[in-house]
Amino acid sequence: MADNATVPRPADLRAWLTNLFIPVWIERTCPSGHPGYVEEVRRVDGTPILTETRSTLVTGRLLYTFSRAYGFDKSPASLQAAEHGLAFLLDTCRLSPGHFAHVVASDGQVIDPHADLYDLSFVLLGIGGYVQVSGERQVLHIADEIARRLDGELEDPLGGYREPAGTGERRRQFPQMHLFEAFQLLATVDPAGGWALRAERILKLAERLIDANGRIDEWYAADWGRLDNAQREGEIGHHFEWAWMLDQYADASGTRLVRELAARVCGFGISAAAIQSSGPDKPVPNAIDGEGRSSSSSRPLWPTIELLRAALAGDDSVWFRKAFSESSLNVLFTCSIDQTSGLWKNDSESSSLFKREIIPTRVLYHIVPCIIEYIRTEN
Repeated sequence: MADNATVPRPADLRAWLTNLFIPVWIERTCPSGHPGYVEEVRRVDGTPILTETRSTLVTGRLLYTFSRAYGFDKSPASLQAAEHGLAFLLDTCRLSPGHFAHVVASDGQVIDPHADLYDLSFVLLGIGGYVQVSGERQVLHIADEIARRLDGELEDPLGGYREPAGTGERRRQFPQMHLFEAFQLLATVDPAGGWALRAERILKLAERLIDANGRIDEWYAADWGRLDNAQREGEIGHHFEWAWMLDQYADASGTRLVRELAARVCGFGISAAAIQSSGPDKPVPNAIDGEGRSSSSSRPLWPTIELLRAALAGDDSVWFRKAFSESSLNVLFTCSIDQTSGLWKNDSESSSLFKREIIPTRVLYHIVPCIIEYIRTEN
């Protein structure tokens, strides 16, 4: 895999995505005779790392990824890859109506039966993505089963939804964020399913959690109160994800205040990452402390991808969309993604040998939909 920082982006991005990137990752994640998806490959040559465990989280993320791929390229291979994951999700990861395992074995043995909200958000997103591109609406009853749990035992009067295992002393915001993403998608394919009201419930929580400066933390107290500065943690990438999801909501609802909230949360991420008005010139850092300062030298791939997506969704009057989208895409190909093999450096600054040598396939959830959005926006 080339490490040359001067490697340009593909001359024809659409052809690269449809003819190389998507097909090679279908081959790597869906090898013949292998139930579920491969969750890691070796960065040196893309060899799948075949293990006996599968997670509901990665299954849902890749189901959504290959569904988006099929919606874009209309390739039977992309649809087959999505249905490969859907079958495993429903036949092996699903335990009973509304209930999924967290981790299973390839032979169907349940290793951890307790899916959390993060898992369930991607089950919903995967189902919504598949229905959207396939038209196979009968699978929506699986989403409805989860919705009944969310509206019942998991609905939290303090805002958002409870973790199935209990709230505990601290709680995470980003599962709520991905529920927001899934609810919005499901509202488009099942308008009568109550998904828009569930998305609005998450929006109200986000309006409370995002502070006046645009910051949203990773962890909160059990009552959604802010932690002490010494305990606070943030991720810049999640600011960009919140931004495009909020912009998407504003597009659908016409709500100006939501657009302003998106601009605020994205503005904080840009400031925390010290990105200039011309856009990034290297991968974006991610972890920040209670003061908003970088707390790690790590520069994972995904926050730069999400910055690109936020730029594509954002309001032209708020920031330099074109400069940020073009520079973000250039950074992805000059610093991370090898256009010949489709492999990538998952963290350009990591000191961990494992992180340098292993590629987690869950990151395809960030890459494929974002590049599709870029191509469609440019066209």
